[in-house]
Amino acid sequence: MQSDGADLVVGLPVRRGIGFALPKRETAPWIPDGRIAFWGGWGGSMIIADLDRRTTISYVMNRMAPGILGSDRSAAYVRAVYDGLS
Repeated sequence: MQSDGADLVVGLPVRRGIGFALPKRETAPWIPDGRIAFWGGWGGSMIIADLDRRTTISYVMNRMAPGILGSDRSAAYVRAVYDGLS
């Protein structure tokens, strides 16, 4: 871990590695703990690299929605993928 605190751009608490966020319950409770690196974009896009489960999840929407680190839609997709892996 390189930093843990408020991101001055997105205004959310973010735990960071090298260029990616690391899981933090208060920021993205739908991303499980583990060796995971993730980041999202305005509108709901999301990328997750999960080393423990040897899985990569990528979501890019075709309609913008509110959200800077994912959205309700990307959270639902990520939860569905992890439910399927269980």
